[in-house]
Amino acid sequence: MAHTAATFKARFEEFTPLGDSVVSAALAEATRRTDARVLGDRFDDAVALRAADLLATGAFGLPARADAKDNAGPSKYAQQLATLLRERAGGGWAAGITSTGRFL
Repeated sequence: MAHTAATFKARFEEFTPLGDSVVSAALAEATRRTDARVLGDRFDDAVALRAADLLATGAFGLPARADAKDNAGPSKYAQQLATLLRERAGGGWAAGITSTGRFL
């Protein structure tokens, strides 16, 4: 199920104050920047996390930073996305092998 502004805001309540057009734009960019071939059934999760990271690193982003006191490091959403990508894209895929063990 692809996220809409409403479903995204239900999942990430901290973004509720943002306008739907801002959230929709972040979701659209996140969709373009996320590879469904790699993420399979976790694609929507990855899109939501990437959109949250995009929104968190914008003007409203300071509270979402991993180390908010000096605005250093990735956002908490980027950290979760990195974990998801390691779970899905590590190992054989990174070396050019499909999930069935065949070379690309």
